Amino acid sequence: MSKRRLIEDWLPIAALSAEATRERRIAMAGNVLPPTTYLHVWFARRPLVASRAAVLGSLLETGADREQFLHDLGIHGDPVAAMEQMRAATAQGVRLGESYGYPRAWRFTPEPQNLGSVLDPTSGGGSIPLESVRLGCDTLANDLNPVAALILKATFELPLQFGPQLKRRYEELAAEFMGRAEPHFEGVFPKEREGVLTVDGYLWARTVTCPYCGGVVPLSPNWKLSGAGHGVRLVPEDGQVRFEIVEREADHSPGTVKGGDGTCPFPECRRTIDGDEIKAQAQAGRMGHQLYCVVYKEQRIKGYTKAGKPKYEKVRGFRAPRPEDDVDALVQQKLAEKLPLWQARNIVPDEEYPRDTNDARPINYGMPLWRDLFNRRQLFGHCVSVEVFQDIANECSKTELDKAAMAYLGLAIDKVVNYNSLLSRWDTYSGPRNSDQAIS
Repeated sequence: MSKRRLIEDWLPIAALSAEATRERRIAMAGNVLPPTTYLHVWFARRPLVASRAAVLGSLLETGADREQFLHDLGIHGDPVAAMEQMRAATAQGVRLGESYGYPRAWRFTPEPQNLGSVLDPTSGGGSIPLESVRLGCDTLANDLNPVAALILKATFELPLQFGPQLKRRYEELAAEFMGRAEPHFEGVFPKEREGVLTVDGYLWARTVTCPYCGGVVPLSPNWKLSGAGHGVRLVPEDGQVRFEIVEREADHSPGTVKGGDGTCPFPECRRTIDGDEIKAQAQAGRMGHQLYCVVYKEQRIKGYTKAGKPKYEKVRGFRAPRPEDDVDALVQQKLAEKLPLWQARNIVPDEEYPRDTNDARPINYGMPLWRDLFNRRQLFGHCVSVEVFQDIANECSKTELDKAAMAYLGLAIDKVVNYNSLLSRWDTYSGPRNSDQAIS
């Protein structure tokens, strides 16, 4: 490229910033993030609109039509003015919602332009090569991380290669996977009352023993469950803590851990538990975990039609643990029966957590092996998934289409691991996130 490129002289930074912020924002009407966001967890997936701007701006010459450039990006209005208008309204207590006047930029696919070739040797989550493909460019992409390399294939290479038949084959194999896996969980997840559609998560808190009063202390920086005010009230009694679900933030119990130190919730104690004491208990294998909430979705009547028929909506609910939720003995029995086979098949992650990493928290908090990052039920669920996956992989036809469909099944299983561990946390707005509190 001997001629000067558009990106060297001009780029609509303010508009791109506003649109990139919009792209990452979850709308009140539901998730409207790019599909790549949901494919698999990645560390730094760049906004698609900014990635398209970088590609297109690097290929076009400096004299290119700037209005056409904005149109090809999918910016079909003034996102800066719209964002300022919404901020001003919010400051006055008014929620305007999406007032941009056009769909999110990533939803727009421009006409293929075939402006040249794009090489991205460190593609990561694949935003740049995806936008390069959508622009019609010859695209070469790679990453040294094998997970990223697989995400790249699943993001654009395999769909381009196989088209709609890939989706159909994946759905067939996913149904086969569910049919084989579900019988293993009989009794492991207690049945909910009638009307509950799904369980979104079982929320656990790590526990230590108070060195002063001997009470079992559940650790959490706060007990918030939702942005609507739902939370947890701790009821200490007889050396244990019972949990109650409350609907006002004023009724939440205060957090029991801050800055690495714990606070005993028992009224006769209330003393600070030093962080070194917490780590010592964890490294000695004396840190436990306690279920404090079950999150579910149920169907409720929100009104009636003119003909008198009920109209339904799905609503998230929260409940405190019940005695029947304690299935640890059953899970322990099932694990004992399966572990020898799973270890022989290299399914159990028995490897040591690396000691030369810059994040030593798992080791400091009693998790020297990768398998220690999961409680017993989480470990059982993950190992069942891998066993069933291996069985299906060994039995299917080994065509390229089957291999491609199995790649998505593998990504789905791997994604569950990120949201189902002792290092996951409950996001009070959207659900599970990867860090802090255990979800299973």
